Amino acid sequence: MGLEFGHNLGLRRALRGLPLSPLVPGYGRLVARQRALGLRHIGDALVERGRVLGVLDGVFEEGGARRRQHIGADRLRQLGAARGGSYGPLLAQLEAVQLQDPAALRRILLYQLVELLQAHPQGSDPATAVALGVSPQEAGPLVRVAAAHLRLDGEQRRAVEELADAWADGKVRRAAGLAALLPAGGGGDALLRGRLAEIAGRVKEADDALDAAREAEKAGDARAAEDCMLRAARLASDCPRALLGLVRLHRAGKGDPAEAREVLTVLSAPETVTVALSPAPPAADAVNGTRVLRLTRVPGGPTGITEITDLSPAGGWVDPSPPFGQEVRYAALPLRDGTIDGPPVVSAVLLVAPDVSGLRSTTGRGRVEATWTEPSGALGVQVQLVGPAGPVDGVDVRTGALTATGLGVGAYVLRVHCRYRSPDGAVIESAGAEHPVSVDPWPTPVDRLDATAAHGSVRFSWSGGDDADVRLVAWPADPPEPGAELTDDPARPWPAPLPWEPGAGGGLVPPPGSVTRVSALAVLGPRAVAGPGLVVECPPAVAGARVERVGGGRARVTFDWPAEAGEVTATVEQDGAGTAHRVVARSTYVREGLYVDVAPSAFSVTLSAAPRTPDAVVVPPPGGAVRVPADIAVSYRIVPGARRALRRGPSLLRVTLSCPGEVPDDLPEFVLVARPGNGRDPVRPRTPTDGTTLLRVGGGTLSPGNPVELPVPSGLRPPYALRGFLLGEGAADVRLDEPSPTTLVVR
Repeated sequence: MGLEFGHNLGLRRALRGLPLSPLVPGYGRLVARQRALGLRHIGDALVERGRVLGVLDGVFEEGGARRRQHIGADRLRQLGAARGGSYGPLLAQLEAVQLQDPAALRRILLYQLVELLQAHPQGSDPATAVALGVSPQEAGPLVRVAAAHLRLDGEQRRAVEELADAWADGKVRRAAGLAALLPAGGGGDALLRGRLAEIAGRVKEADDALDAAREAEKAGDARAAEDCMLRAARLASDCPRALLGLVRLHRAGKGDPAEAREVLTVLSAPETVTVALSPAPPAADAVNGTRVLRLTRVPGGPTGITEITDLSPAGGWVDPSPPFGQEVRYAALPLRDGTIDGPPVVSAVLLVAPDVSGLRSTTGRGRVEATWTEPSGALGVQVQLVGPAGPVDGVDVRTGALTATGLGVGAYVLRVHCRYRSPDGAVIESAGAEHPVSVDPWPTPVDRLDATAAHGSVRFSWSGGDDADVRLVAWPADPPEPGAELTDDPARPWPAPLPWEPGAGGGLVPPPGSVTRVSALAVLGPRAVAGPGLVVECPPAVAGARVERVGGGRARVTFDWPAEAGEVTATVEQDGAGTAHRVVARSTYVREGLYVDVAPSAFSVTLSAAPRTPDAVVVPPPGGAVRVPADIAVSYRIVPGARRALRRGPSLLRVTLSCPGEVPDDLPEFVLVARPGNGRDPVRPRTPTDGTTLLRVGGGTLSPGNPVELPVPSGLRPPYALRGFLLGEGAADVRLDEPSPTTLVVR
C-alpha cells in the first residue's frame, strides 16, 4: 500500500489530493460545537485516549487490541452512545454528514489538519502531526503535502467554509461572490472545482432567464416576463434583480388577476413590524412554505432586501429591526421544496415611523402628568397639550414624561409625535398618538390645623379648605402627606369623620385613654386633598380617688393606679393659695403614697395620668376631681362654775366655731347629751339619742371669735357623763373638736 497522496486508495470517493474546502453544509455550526468542547480538530472526538488517527485512505483508529478500525457511521453512533453528554450534538452531526457523503468526514478532518499544520511554526515537522494525533507512519507524507498545499488567507478561508451553505440554500449569487475569492480551478481540489463549475453554470442560466425576462417585458408580454423572472428566482433565490422584478411585475397588476387572492398586511409597533398573510397559511407552511422579504427603498441607491424569518406567536412574521425613518414593503413568496414556486404577495408601502407606546396620564389639582415609551430609533418627540383655550405654554417635557401645572378645569388633548431621520437626512414625524385627558375640579387644601383643650374637650380650628367639605379624620395607618391628592378608591376608602361626642364650647370629647392622630381632609365630590395633622391625647381616667386631711397642713390622696400610666399628676386648687401640681411615679406612690400641702380652706384635687405622646394636645378626661370642704371645726368645753364658800356655782358649756373664710349657711346644730351612771361609773353616750339632751346650740348662733356659753342644767344626779354631737345636713363637713373625756364626767 502506498503512503503518498496521489494513490487511488480506500473508498470509491477517496481523495487523490488534499481538500481546499470542507464543502459540507453546516460547517460553521460544526466548528462552533467543536470549539465549545475545546477540541483542536474533529479527530480528537473520534479516537480514545492512547490511540492515533489514520487519514491516508480513509479515517481509521489505530492502536489497542484491534490494530486498525475504520470510523464510519456505525462507529460514530457507538461513540455518541458511549460519550454522550456534551459530545452528543457534535457526534450526531458528524454521523449525519457521514451518512450523506462517506468521503465528507475525511475531507473535514484533512482540511482542519492542514490548516493547523500550515499555521504551526514547525508545521513541516512530522512530530507536529504526531502531536495532533496522526499515526507516526502517516505523519511524514501528511506534513510534506500540507507544506506544498495552497495556503488561504482569512477571506478565502471564510469563503471556502461558507460556500456549501450558500449553495445548499440556493443563494447562487452569494455562492458566486464567494467563488470569485478562490483560485481558478479549485486549487487542485477536484470536488471544489466541480462545485465552482456548477455555480458558474447556474449563474449563467439565471442571467439568461433575466435577459429573457427583460426582452419579454420590452415586448409587452408580461406573462412571459414574469415566468422568466420566476425561473431566474428559482435558479438563484438570492438574486435581487429576480426578486425585485417579481415584485415589480406583480404590483403593476400584469399578473393573472385570479392569483390575487391573498393579502399581505403589516402592522407597525414601537420596535417591530408584524407581517400577516390573509388568509393565514397553516403553521407548517408559514415556516417551510413561505419566504418573507423586506424591501427597503434607498433614495439614489439599490433597494435593500432582507429576509424575515422570525415567526409571530399570533401568526405571521415579525421584523425585529425595521429601518426607522424609511419606506419599506414586504413580499411573501410561496415555496415548494425550498424553491420559489410562484409570484409574491406584496404589501402596501409602510413608512417605518412608529408612535410612542404606553401613553398614559394622571391628573391632579390643575395638573396633568403623562408618561410614554419612545421607540429606540426615534430622534425625539414633539409634544403638544391643547386645552379649551388652545395650546398650553410652559409644559415641562422630559424624556418619556410630561408635566403641566396651573391648568384650568376642562378637557385637554395630548399629542405626541416621534421624529426620525430619513436616509436623505430629512426629519420626518410619525402620525402621532393622541390621548384625551380631563382636568377636574379639586378642593382647596387645609393649610393649617390647630387645637385647643378646655373643659374636657378639644376645639379645632383651621385655615384653607374654603370651597371644600373639611373633615377631621383619623387614618387607620400612616396618614398621607399634606397636599396628597386622593380619589374615591374602594381599595383605600377615606376614613369617616371623628366619632367623638360634642363637648363644651363646640369642642369634641376624645375617648379617655386614647391617642389620636387627627388629620384635616378637604373633600369635594369624589376627590380630596390631605391636610396637616396633630396628635390629641386623652389620658386614662384615674378611678377610686379619695382625699382626707391628716393634720399639719397636709392631705393624703389615694387612688387606683391607671393601667399603662407611668406618672400621675395631682393638681390642687385652693382659694387664696392658687394652683399646685405634684407629679408622682408609680414606684414612689407604691412606696410612699401621695401627700399634698393644703390650707384650712376648701380645696379640690384633680388626678390625671401623664401624657405619653410628646407635643400632643392633652385633653384631661372628664371627672377625676375630689372636692374637700374647708376645715370648719366646732369645739366645746365644760367650764366649772366659780367656787362660792364651800360650794361651786353651775358649770358652763362653751361652744366655739373655727372657720377659715366665710361661714357657711348650713352649719349643723350642736347638742349636749348626758348619760347617768345609775350607781356605777358613767359611760359616754354613743349617739345623740343615747342619753338625755341637756342643751342645744343652733348653727346660726355660732360665729368665729364669739364663743357661745350656756349654763349646764343641774337637775341630774351625779355621777353622769356628758358628750356633744353635731346634727344636721352639714354635720359631715364640720369637724367636732372634743375635750378630754375625763373633763366630761360629773361626780
